[in-house]
Amino acid sequence: MPNTHTFPLVSVLMPAYNHAPYVRAAVESVLGQTYGNLELIAIDDASSDATWNVLQSFEDERLRRYRHDANQGAHATLNEALGLARGKFIAIINSDDVYHPARLQKAVSCLTANQHLGACFTRYDFIDETGRVVRDSDSLAADFPDIAKSLGRAAEALERNELQVMSLLARNYLHTTSNLICRREVIDQVGTFRCFRYVHDHDFFLRLSHRFPIEVIPEGLLGYRFHAANTLAESAAASVAETAAMLAEFLLTHELKAMRHHSPAFLAVLGYLLDNFRAYGADRLVLLLVLAEAGDCRRPDSAMPMFHDCFSDEGIMSRVGALLHKDRAVEDLCWQKSQTTKWWEEAQKRGNQLVRMRVRQDRVGKKLWETRQALHEVQTTLHESQSALEQTERQLAWWREKYRRTLTARIRRAARILINATLKISRNRNQ
Repeated sequence: MPNTHTFPLVSVLMPAYNHAPYVRAAVESVLGQTYGNLELIAIDDASSDATWNVLQSFEDERLRRYRHDANQGAHATLNEALGLARGKFIAIINSDDVYHPARLQKAVSCLTANQHLGACFTRYDFIDETGRVVRDSDSLAADFPDIAKSLGRAAEALERNELQVMSLLARNYLHTTSNLICRREVIDQVGTFRCFRYVHDHDFFLRLSHRFPIEVIPEGLLGYRFHAANTLAESAAASVAETAAMLAEFLLTHELKAMRHHSPAFLAVLGYLLDNFRAYGADRLVLLLVLAEAGDCRRPDSAMPMFHDCFSDEGIMSRVGALLHKDRAVEDLCWQKSQTTKWWEEAQKRGNQLVRMRVRQDRVGKKLWETRQALHEVQTTLHESQSALEQTERQLAWWREKYRRTLTARIRRAARILINATLKISRNRNQ
């Protein structure tokens, strides 16, 4: 564990809400890091289950606990934790995810060695409710578009930040706030999390990547947990509408040089976005919102998103819901929710298979134990028989030696008698 006086403090922020079955594993994964100079700020956002009781059960001075009387949402809870943080580096973990033991150590080493970086991320594994890997980091990384490969030589005309933004416009490959480790001053310049329910992470990552270079460590150092209560599983329509509002605002309020007509990469970038810009089904809605605001681009200073009313209006939401059922890209539109359901069902099946395997293993184990016991008894009997055999052989050898000595003595006596008789006969003849 690093010396706490030498290594900078890392503030880990944990917004917690109704994750009683998982929050212990999340806390333990932070407190068990190989990087020791950290503080964990956990805020229970008015959970209705035993999440707060689990947080209270820890006795570690590095853990600071707070609790809301009323639910405020993940973005507000994260911003409150940011205000409480004292560290030079900021990391986040959601209360149902888990860190690899070396995650913070490797991330801080990366940021320390590369002072130009604003933030560091890693690859991640999808895990189920029991912690088993549903999809590993290599499999997930293969799903995301390679912008440099897609653009070819045109990629050389784009700055690093633009490549980062284009990758995130294609898909949120960084995936979750749990994946973020950044410098404190980055928050001060990029701003805090805004009031999105589903895409506050994607919105922050786009703003971050537009201003700072980032690095992704190619190791699966984060476990993102899929379970029935995932926020992304709530409403596909609401998620799509909110994604569209966020992306439309970003495109209207952030200048991308590659999108200028005179950029040498302009046509290549348009082709790349045409192939990859799906926005989880929000692409048509993004276009409508951009067209609606193109003549009156507002750059609000507040944390309220420009199109906040769009994803809270019932009329818009009903149309988005209808779009999901008749659009030609329905599978892509429902990607997040369908994948959540699919991986959850697969995890359940694997869990049942594991139970059956364990039952069979128990039976085999019992048979193996019985066989080992019988083998042990046979070995014991064999050992006893071998000992008896050795004793018999020793007795036989003793009797053989005794018989040999007796026979030799008898032969000698007979020889002497024969010799004496011969001598006696010879003497009689001479007389």
